[in-house]
Amino acid sequence: MNICSVIVNAKPDNAPKISALLAEMDGIDVFGGVEEGKIIATLEDGGEKALADKMAALNNIKGVIDVAMIYHQEANDTAMEEEIV
Repeated sequence: MNICSVIVNAKPDNAPKISALLAEMDGIDVFGGVEEGKIIATLEDGGEKALADKMAALNNIKGVIDVAMIYHQEANDTAMEEEIV
């Protein structure tokens, strides 16, 4: 499983609509930054190519200026189930 965090940059006026659209997409969680136009989100997927396709799709949303990957982690399902203390 691949997980990455991204910043989706948009004009502040467009950010609420874009944030709502992202929140409806499978494997994407939005965490904030909407007011500033720097939407913080995580993308989750099972394969590297699929994750790249998802990022490309975000870049194609009307009103999105760009998408910047901030963090990426690849882990197997067992590692993802371990409790972090």
